[in-house]
Amino acid sequence: MGLLSGLGTWLAPRAAPDAALGAALARAVETVDPLLRAVSGHERRLAPAVAAALGHCERLAAAIPGPVAIDRRGFSADSLVHALFATPDDIGEMLGRSRELREFLADPGHADCTEFHALLGVRRREKAVSGMTREGEVIRGDVPQRLLYFADHTLGEIAADQDGTRELLRQAAFDSLARGFAACVADLRQVQLDARTALQIERARNGRGERRLELEARQREAIASLAPERLLDAYADWLAGAERRVYLKQDEVRVDRLGVIADASAPDGELATLRLPELVGRDRRQWTVLVVKIRREDALEAVSRRDEANRYILI
Repeated sequence: MGLLSGLGTWLAPRAAPDAALGAALARAVETVDPLLRAVSGHERRLAPAVAAALGHCERLAAAIPGPVAIDRRGFSADSLVHALFATPDDIGEMLGRSRELREFLADPGHADCTEFHALLGVRRREKAVSGMTREGEVIRGDVPQRLLYFADHTLGEIAADQDGTRELLRQAAFDSLARGFAACVADLRQVQLDARTALQIERARNGRGERRLELEARQREAIASLAPERLLDAYADWLAGAERRVYLKQDEVRVDRLGVIADASAPDGELATLRLPELVGRDRRQWTVLVVKIRREDALEAVSRRDEANRYILI
């Protein structure tokens, strides 16, 4: 649910190999509407937009910060890991409940991996609290403060190394673009259904005025909008604008070790500056994302501890 030196480091896109481009084209068409294959020259017309979208998704995957080790040592030494988890035990709790992690560990092909990588996604939250602050030699209490914390910790795109995780991220980003357009097509089909239903009701009432003409025009437009030729052109435009549909934005926040957000005038002192890359896509609630490194022994211990706790609950 991190990588490289920063979000400003964007790699130049590689030319997509023919096999990869062909596979992406086939997947893109299948996701939206297999009838697009009936359009003459659909691969030739869609290929440039697919290649551009793949290049954007590759740069996106490369720009996510990391890898960052998430374990007890990281919790103590890394201010970002310390901010992402309330306690060191919360790291194990997240690992233990991750279905994707369990599936990865159960795969015999991964038995030799002593460590692996994944995308960690979290939801950023803030809440108003009252706390204490020092002003010179004076300690003040009941001071309004904002506390930064994170929720909904989710692991995904697990692979044996970070290159594998980034490749899975590239594929997932591209598939998300395709599903986004598929959702638009589903909306158009609903519009067509609603227009047809409204027209049928109007005909049943023997309506013959402007209302019926308006409904007939609406139905014709709805039908035309779903024509494979028109859909193909719209799909190409959608993929060509991939950088507007899924992207990273960077935010910075200064916090103390307790997660209290410092205002702009606060001296640096013991404050840490957190750089939080947020993934913006179809889910407009946004995820703070990071590529993380996990030790196999930590993962196995977390899963075992979770299973043991569940066993006692069942008893």
